[in-house]
Amino acid sequence: MLLDFEINKAIAASAHLISREGGEQSMFVLIKKLYYADRLALIKWGRSITGDSFASLAKGPIVSRIYDLLKGKGTENDLIEWNDVILRRGNKITLRKQSDIGALSQREIEALDQAADTINGIKGSIADWLHTNCPEWRDPHGSSKPIDPSQILRIANKSEEHIKRIEEDNEEIRFMNYLLGTR
Repeated sequence: MLLDFEINKAIAASAHLISREGGEQSMFVLIKKLYYADRLALIKWGRSITGDSFASLAKGPIVSRIYDLLKGKGTENDLIEWNDVILRRGNKITLRKQSDIGALSQREIEALDQAADTINGIKGSIADWLHTNCPEWRDPHGSSKPIDPSQILRIANKSEEHIKRIEEDNEEIRFMNYLLGTR
């Protein structure tokens, strides 16, 4: 299943999570919170918040394009928008300026807050917790492995009919965004 990455929501979601932590967040923890929030949203509503793709890395699942943006990689337009708001200094992520989180719905903010509270509440290794509590994660043996959003839905006991409908809905969104020139 392909989702449709939305840079404005990726920035708003990241900025919200960074702001919640007093304006600074470790890159590792930010990526894990964003993954977990997108996972929660996908299971609840059939759409993730950011539309990012997912992957397994050695230390747990990630949102791939946001991870790339944090490393200074991505499309030129995405990097310009991202770097206008988000600043990386080593492993610390801060905000260059306040971001408008108006791109996020109230339920998306609630999912982000739930993910942040869950990750912040982990005692011990976040990576180990994610390995256990996100069974879609597979050890990539030093590389990375894509995670199909359909697999997350199967693990959440969604029916194949329900998954097919979600796939069709996401494909329709991708097509409409293409027609409208928003992607």
